[in-house]
Amino acid sequence: MISDNIKRIKSEIPDFVTLVAVSKYQSIEDTKAVLDAGVDDLAESKVQDFLKKYEVLGDRPRWHFIGHLQKNKVKYLIGKTFLIHSVDSIELLDTIERESKKQGVVTDVLLQLNLAREDSKSGILIEDLDAVLEALPKYQFVKVKGLMAIGPLTQNNDKIRDIFVELKKIYDRIKGNSVDAVVQMNYLSMGMTDDYTIAIEAGSNMIRVGRKIFS
Repeated sequence: MISDNIKRIKSEIPDFVTLVAVSKYQSIEDTKAVLDAGVDDLAESKVQDFLKKYEVLGDRPRWHFIGHLQKNKVKYLIGKTFLIHSVDSIELLDTIERESKKQGVVTDVLLQLNLAREDSKSGILIEDLDAVLEALPKYQFVKVKGLMAIGPLTQNNDKIRDIFVELKKIYDRIKGNSVDAVVQMNYLSMGMTDDYTIAIEAGSNMIRVGRKIFS
């Protein structure tokens, strides 16, 4: 079932789009089935759950952390993740920098934006983004590899599309202006089970899919 679901999704998306399987709440057996089906990128949203799976699977997957990240939990992710998607403040960047320096590694992250201004979601508000971007050149052990957003909670596809199009414009603007090695716009992480086709049409090159893989 999992293998068939993955084949179906891969047939629907372009080759340049990275499929990240959201394995949160899934068993080790089902998570392994995703890897066996040829998906190397796995995402968790809780540090405790990530660590349990990391103990078993180690570095076999490319691990992504997509949940809200508390500063006191950062140290448990450093050196183990391919990307931390959910960076939403200068304070969190400072913590990642400090913990990465301790371990002598560079941590790749995405900046999470909250363009829909939903109180239920984390993310940088558009009016605060420039301040975050201006702070980035000081970091030596953090690299910003792109942007992430969660689509608005609505059945209105036009509203979802508008948010994704706006994020793509911001991504392109930052990419065009980036001259510092700390900022490299490689990944635009937007789109989940219910809206990834809209996200890809808007320019996403990384989607996060859980329910459609495991159900």
